[in-house]
Amino acid sequence: MFTIALTFSLIAGPANATTCGCEEYQDGTTGPAVCPNGDANENVRPRYAKTTPAIMSLSKTANRPQLNRAIGADGKRQATGVALYDAIEFQAAHYDWSRSLVHPANRGVVLGNFYC
Repeated sequence: MFTIALTFSLIAGPANATTCGCEEYQDGTTGPAVCPNGDANENVRPRYAKTTPAIMSLSKTANRPQLNRAIGADGKRQATGVALYDAIEFQAAHYDWSRSLVHPANRGVVLGNFYC
């Protein structure tokens, strides 16, 4: 006689999968913006809301001109390129923004183009 036993198990994940700690870096920024599982790190949202409020006020339906204006506004508020980049990555993970929206913006930020 042949017997097959099936065993099912549930692996519990963390209670809040979108938090993965919060660290202040030497350059004054906070991160990580995105957790290892790809979710936005909700622990850093309050800090990003203070340093990059225009980027953080964008919605799921943000488009390139809106993102560019937000980068310019936060850049004028003295947000650093690193802070802008991190806030964009946070919002991209939070809202599942397309990389075609995010990559040109981040490329511009890395090159020091904070738009207007």
